Amino acid sequence: MHRILIGLGAAFLALTPRADAGEPLRVVASTTDVGAIARAVLGDDASVEIVARPDRDPHALEVRPSTMRLTAKADFYLKVGLSLDLWADDIVRGSRNRDLKVVDCSQWVEVLEKPAGKVDLSQGDVHPEGNPHWWTDPLNAAAVARGLADAFGRARPDDADRFRTNAETFAAEAERRTAAWRERAGGARFAEYHRSWVYFAYRFGAEIVARVEPLPGIPPSARQLQETADVLKATGVRAVFRDPYQTPSPVRFLEREVGARDVLIPTSCEEPTPESYFAHLERAIAALEAR
Repeated sequence: MHRILIGLGAAFLALTPRADAGEPLRVVASTTDVGAIARAVLGDDASVEIVARPDRDPHALEVRPSTMRLTAKADFYLKVGLSLDLWADDIVRGSRNRDLKVVDCSQWVEVLEKPAGKVDLSQGDVHPEGNPHWWTDPLNAAAVARGLADAFGRARPDDADRFRTNAETFAAEAERRTAAWRERAGGARFAEYHRSWVYFAYRFGAEIVARVEPLPGIPPSARQLQETADVLKATGVRAVFRDPYQTPSPVRFLEREVGARDVLIPTSCEEPTPESYFAHLERAIAALEAR
């Protein structure tokens, strides 16, 4: 995977320096995206550790004892929420850390695709609280940054102003980039493997014309895959976004049938840094432009 380096501007890179007000906070986050937002708020001196790397399926992760030991020393555990990282509860329990503050970051986001009525296995891997991939919308990330600034500030009152300043700097950058990305991606169409890019499409005015999975988490039958190929052929859409952990064979079929383009791009950013978070979304926008 090629890392895309993009300039963030002096204002964003110059996070407010930390005053000497005690030990830096120690944070464990479920994913790199949540870690990136935490890093933007806390600054470079804090400890931010990640559980799920971007090449791992965050829906089903094996919890390791080493992660529990790491969390035993943490001040905060940050969850994605919306039933994506249910395994995080095992980490928290296994850490036996009575002082650990657990934060569900989805509390600050605008949730999409909330199911109406009863949810059961016939609908596939549907999350009852709504689609959990909220971080692909940078304005959700901005809202989470502001929420985390308040949570961290309560734990470190002497640093509260610095956290809020950093959060506002990150939010301003997210808002600036969102406006520019909307100009570039508005009206674009693409396909995806799983329901991973719904927030991204919503925010930037793009359209998801088809999905490889007929239902979330359910592999397609031969007939269903041919129907997807027919949709791509009819619409002229060729880009299919796929995570590294998703089986490539269905997309290979679409490549042979209609010349589909396998866009291998994780739903999560590469590293838990704000620079990586923005670079990752830039890469997704660029993939749409290459359609």
